[in-house]
Amino acid sequence: MRKLFLGVLISLGLSACGAPVNGLLVSPTAEPVGGNLFVETLGDGGQVLVLDGEITPETAFYFQTILDQADASGLLIAQSPGGNLLAAHQIGRAIAKNRMNTAVLVSCRSACVDIFIAGRERSIAEDAELGLHAASDPDFGFSIDQPYWRSFGFGAVNEAAYKVPFGDIWIIEADRAKALRLATEILG
Repeated sequence: MRKLFLGVLISLGLSACGAPVNGLLVSPTAEPVGGNLFVETLGDGGQVLVLDGEITPETAFYFQTILDQADASGLLIAQSPGGNLLAAHQIGRAIAKNRMNTAVLVSCRSACVDIFIAGRERSIAEDAELGLHAASDPDFGFSIDQPYWRSFGFGAVNEAAYKVPFGDIWIIEADRAKALRLATEILG
């Protein structure tokens, strides 16, 4: 697992040093499939899905479509500001059901973290960060978010996140993410 994601991280990291295409932080060899998702084919023929951007209902649709058609071993999150909470939960449930791994390259905030925590193994780059806060409608958001987070064993982290107002953000660096068990390993 570590070798797989390190290969993709290196590939993405090298492309990120140049000017990003359309503001995206993905390698030039990644195939866009829709909903801010890409398929990266590795040297050994394996495939990894890459999320780069906002999470929308379209993201959840394309994620499920790709899972039905490709043999992807994991989801690499290049960067995401979050987005639609229900779409994030759909993607997270699919990740858990398929026992996929997740990794964060640069930044995963808000609803993106709901996706990240669903990974069997959850890797985070040494300089990457997670960001949490309450949903825009805290009562409704918490009513659907708390059972989801509890199902992955992170109910206490979710409760702490809902103490941060929607307009603010609780930044969690890689070391803290590992200490909270949100990440299973730090990629250096």
